Amino acid sequence: MFKRGSVLLSATLCTFLFMNSARADESISTTIHHQYQSPRALGMGDAFVAVADDYTAIFYNPAGLARRENGQVNLSMSFAGTPGAKDFYDEYKAIEDNAALSDSAKQQAYIDLITAHFGDVYSIRTTPMEGVWVRPKWGVALIPMDLTVELQMHRSVPAAIDTKVYADTTLALSYGDDFNWFSNGRFSMGVTAKFINRGFLSKKLQAIDLANSDQIVRKEDLAEGYTIDGDIGMLWTPEIPGTGFWSWMQLVRPTFGAVVRNVAETGFNNSLKLVNKDQTTENLHPEKNYRVYDLGTRWEYPRAWIFGGRGVLDIRDLGHPDFNWRRGVHAGLEFDWFVYNWWKGHYRVGMSQGYWTAGLSAELGIFNLDVVSYADDVGSRNTAVESRVYATRLNLDF
Repeated sequence: MFKRGSVLLSATLCTFLFMNSARADESISTTIHHQYQSPRALGMGDAFVAVADDYTAIFYNPAGLARRENGQVNLSMSFAGTPGAKDFYDEYKAIEDNAALSDSAKQQAYIDLITAHFGDVYSIRTTPMEGVWVRPKWGVALIPMDLTVELQMHRSVPAAIDTKVYADTTLALSYGDDFNWFSNGRFSMGVTAKFINRGFLSKKLQAIDLANSDQIVRKEDLAEGYTIDGDIGMLWTPEIPGTGFWSWMQLVRPTFGAVVRNVAETGFNNSLKLVNKDQTTENLHPEKNYRVYDLGTRWEYPRAWIFGGRGVLDIRDLGHPDFNWRRGVHAGLEFDWFVYNWWKGHYRVGMSQGYWTAGLSAELGIFNLDVVSYADDVGSRNTAVESRVYATRLNLDF
């Protein structure tokens, strides 16, 4: 039924294999899911609240739109995944395709498969198409599909696979402007209104569920709903005196930012049945986007020849039920190099959720390539577990 493909595609299919259990328990994952991710931000520790100077400001801090001086259209596709996902999928497929196995033997084979991978975590995030158009003060974004899947192998009795799936469609409108509320420096505010339709699965699957499956995917297992919500962002760049003790700060030009995400926290309580047309359980709703608070600061480096850059520090997800300081602290460095308007790039390093991040961007004309490695903390609140992810985004930027 499935053709062998790339690691990311295979991981996606592998996850969908586990969407058919009728007996699964609720997921026990405590991973904090971010509704939008930028490879640029992830490379610098996912600290971007006080930067927000490109098209992703719509989702990271809409106040950044107030400071745009020109327009930008970005069309992109992105893929992210953990190593080893295809090997796991191949092992699963070999069991599924083995017609010589009895039901009990197939169940034991699935138990052995899960046991052999105890402690492993496989995840994938893919956005086949994303379009963003920003202008000075406003922007619009459409993401037809943003698919995130996560598999964790647990030492429960019996052995189980903790499975989470997010399938989001997002339409966002943003506006930002400057306000003369403070006499010292530049103060900007922005708002993003978001419509999100979400298909969602969160289950703990056992070997018997896999052995007894008569379908690869059962759409009725997907909870579906939509929400209308918004983010409010702020940026403040203080005025630095030309003389005196604080005059040295003109070299680093600090900026401070804050964002309140999902202000209404309305949840996904209504459904258009775009993904699961057969959903009949009225009280089955996707995981909501929690109201959280992000704080950040940015410090620029003095430019030298073709090089420049910035340092960043954020505290993210304050107010999330799975927040802790290990997960909340994000910091990074970004180094720019600039030859011509059509030939430039960036190098990045950082720390996110206690793990290193690194990335780079190369811009040649309208083509932009982003690559990044980062890690998610997929453990409990008290025990950190690293899930290393490698991602790329292919952009056409006008």
